[in-house]
Amino acid sequence: FSVEPMSYTRFSIARQTDGDNSHVEMKLSADDEEGGDIERPEHVHGSMAQPQRNGKRLCFLVIVAALLFLIGFLIGYLSYRGRMQLAARCQDGSGGCEIPPTASYLVDGEGTVEEEIEGPPVIYWPELKAMLSNKLSAKNIEDSLRRRVGVDSFEAGEAEDTTMATYIHNEFSRFLDKVWNDEHYIKLQVRGSTKNQVSVLINDKEEILETPDAYVAYSESGSVSGKPVYVNYGLKKDFEIIQKLVASLNGTIVIVRAGKITLAEKVANAKEAGAAGVLMYVDSLKYGITDTLIPFGHAHLGTGDPYTPGFPSFNHTQFPPTESSGLPHMAVQTISSSAAARLFSKMDGDTCSEDWKGGIHSCKVTTKQESKIMVKLDVNNTMKDRKILNIFGAIQGSEEPDRYVVIGAQRDSWGPGVAKAGTGTAILLELARVISDIVKNEGYKPRRSIIFASWSAGDFGAVGATEWLEGYSAMLHAKAFTYISLDAPVLGAKDVKISASPMLYTLLERIMKGVS
Repeated sequence: FSVEPMSYTRFSIARQTDGDNSHVEMKLSADDEEGGDIERPEHVHGSMAQPQRNGKRLCFLVIVAALLFLIGFLIGYLSYRGRMQLAARCQDGSGGCEIPPTASYLVDGEGTVEEEIEGPPVIYWPELKAMLSNKLSAKNIEDSLRRRVGVDSFEAGEAEDTTMATYIHNEFSRFLDKVWNDEHYIKLQVRGSTKNQVSVLINDKEEILETPDAYVAYSESGSVSGKPVYVNYGLKKDFEIIQKLVASLNGTIVIVRAGKITLAEKVANAKEAGAAGVLMYVDSLKYGITDTLIPFGHAHLGTGDPYTPGFPSFNHTQFPPTESSGLPHMAVQTISSSAAARLFSKMDGDTCSEDWKGGIHSCKVTTKQESKIMVKLDVNNTMKDRKILNIFGAIQGSEEPDRYVVIGAQRDSWGPGVAKAGTGTAILLELARVISDIVKNEGYKPRRSIIFASWSAGDFGAVGATEWLEGYSAMLHAKAFTYISLDAPVLGAKDVKISASPMLYTLLERIMKGVS
């Protein structure tokens, strides 16, 4: 797990969209995080070492256990509302008197009194919390993660992704009564037969800077050259600063570092400024990784299959000839911080300010006006038609079976995907096992139906999840109660960050206090 930044432990509630998101941030550390934002490199690819018995591994398991309890409690509350017996008013007006056992009055967590028809014994919220605490196992999470050891990639639609989908389907079938697949036929841009290449041209003499294995999906393929310009994180305010120093960014190759915003947003800002291409690297000092690691990513400013915007990608379905407006139509490539440092060393313009340098002290912003230094970017990505599988399992609700609490986790990854896809999938399977066990053996009857979802093509921009939403949007708009995302649930050991719609703020605070 050393290739991931040590910043936040995080899970999201409600699907994320481009732009600002409402969120609740709950810090478990007294130390303040600089900037307050979740900053992690996108899809850093590195080999996964065999698990070792050490303090870091123990810390990871403790965090996963805490997350399991937190999410388990949240699901239990949302699917049942954790009822409690109501204390009656005494004749003197105090509230300490108990209603006789024969009474059927209940009160939910918000204080609303309900009269319940007699039925099977009620499991109250404290009892449900105790069951979840006793049954959830971090050891099962570790065993599930071991399935990713020795596998270089679980790219969407490839054999490894399909094998993992079959495994999840089989595991769901062990726990749940209703399991099904959701097929989609999509267009993905993948690595071509020839590697992409980044070169430096000095007085028309070409020097190869790097030929990375990584690529950026939905980049424009072809060859483009331009003067290099460094724009820090690629924020709009960073471009505003650069445009005061450079007469025009038209035709330039913009260099940015990972963090603050997504790669797709950086590319959109560069396109708006008139750049011809984008290079992105991960600051090895900031994220504590080696300077040779190269991130994967996608440049589509949006989610889903960009070639069927607004339509589900079912087989043999005819679509109008359109594409997403979020496609950049410009060359984009990721490089290592080592290659970025070599590129900066060849630039002869202004030195970066201290807050722009990061771990590369030779950082330069521009080249001199008379300089003949150029950067050449060759992108050889290719389009492929692929079938992807979303896997679903369900527990039917007892009172509102047509209202759904959906818990989803991305399955695919460009690399081993331990932190993002691996841990989320492992938690998803453990939650399905435990909640199913409580339903079958402990008498728990969830009020609303619980749907467990394993998504494919998440690394290409939540394609699997978005295509499912587009296919069943009317039904989900009317019947989906809550969505809980398990993507990238554990990214470090310091703080907890929870993103949610405002309606869930009070509930989240209440659940957090119940996790010890």
